[in-house]
Amino acid sequence: MNIRWFSPLDSEKTEIGRYSQTLLPYLHKAFALCLITDAATFHEEFAPESEILAMAPINIYNIGNSYMHCGIVRDAMEHPGVVILHDISLLELGLAYVRDYPDWNLPEMVANEYGFYASKGFAGLYHGKSFEWCGESQEQYDRFVTSYPLFETFTANALGIVVHSDYAFERVKGKYRGPVLKLDLPYEAPERDTHQRRFDPPLEIVFCGHAGPNRRITQFIDAWARISRPDYFRLSLYGNINKADELLAQADKLGLADYITVVGFVSDEELDQALSRAHLALNLRNPTMGEASASQLRYWCHAIPSIVSAVGWYDELPDNTVMKVSPEREQEDLIALLEDIASGNLTILECGENGYQYLRERHNVQRYIDGLAAYLRSISEKRFAASIFDDRLINVMASMCHDVDDSKLFAGTLDKLSAMLGPR
Repeated sequence: MNIRWFSPLDSEKTEIGRYSQTLLPYLHKAFALCLITDAATFHEEFAPESEILAMAPINIYNIGNSYMHCGIVRDAMEHPGVVILHDISLLELGLAYVRDYPDWNLPEMVANEYGFYASKGFAGLYHGKSFEWCGESQEQYDRFVTSYPLFETFTANALGIVVHSDYAFERVKGKYRGPVLKLDLPYEAPERDTHQRRFDPPLEIVFCGHAGPNRRITQFIDAWARISRPDYFRLSLYGNINKADELLAQADKLGLADYITVVGFVSDEELDQALSRAHLALNLRNPTMGEASASQLRYWCHAIPSIVSAVGWYDELPDNTVMKVSPEREQEDLIALLEDIASGNLTILECGENGYQYLRERHNVQRYIDGLAAYLRSISEKRFAASIFDDRLINVMASMCHDVDDSKLFAGTLDKLSAMLGPR
């Protein structure tokens, strides 16, 4: 099968890039693969030796909630293909897209998808042609992105959609008529050594990824400052740490400045070394963007006990694989959890080893490729059937109609055939 794989590839800037880098050798083996990063740049190192003749390639668009997907989503809206939807809340992508393509009407997109109240809510967050922030609070933003995910327009031309969580599956299935598939996000998990992590204080907490507002770092710092022994922990922040100066100012005000290190971007090797030394991982997400967390899979790869928000995909995880914090009792749960660990209750930290086993069982890369291949075959078969429908049946029906009114005789037949074949 011929496929074109559209995705960012920079694994140091985006987990979707890391995901694609993991999959590329498997994709190259399973398909005649053409690799495109930004809807314009082709990568010859994964070019197929020969395409399968007489088979049009299926475009596969990896779409996430960031500016790195602007070129990809533009192509997805112009040319049909399968969308792998890494986030269902795409407001940040929408804002980046309209800044790259000023002719795009983002407020109109919001109104078309969700109506008057969504349009009013958006106007309360952003104003002007440059869409500058005018919102009043983080809670206001959180309510908007949870209520109005904004994935419909970007996926309107999709032949099918792949998601990585039950939460995303239900949200997408409620809006999209085509075939939706849920696969467990893949990750290569090597055999672990038998070395057991020693939990000697101070315990090192690690955060990886994009420190957006839904990652709850400021809220975590505030809860940490309220426990009886804050010096029992250290926090290191890796990745894209927005507003690092504000975080450090907050920490200084609360007496935690000496316990926090903003590291930023590092190589994969350096990050893996840091994770091998870490005792805990911080992976709060509220509101959820519907994503499965590649960062969480990486934490599990190192058997790190992880603190997560009990929402979306994270709430779907077995309780013995992560430490869940209720969004409604976030501060209270964080304080209780940190106090429990600092008091010497290490049994709750066994979730790291359980997570590693869960990773090995459920997130196998070959299992993902096999599921994706079967799904793409079904899409290809429907597309082939649809092309016959278009080229032959429509012409036959047209020849039987003397004027426009005669076409009404075939309306029911066409509707049934369209439903059977699904979206094209």
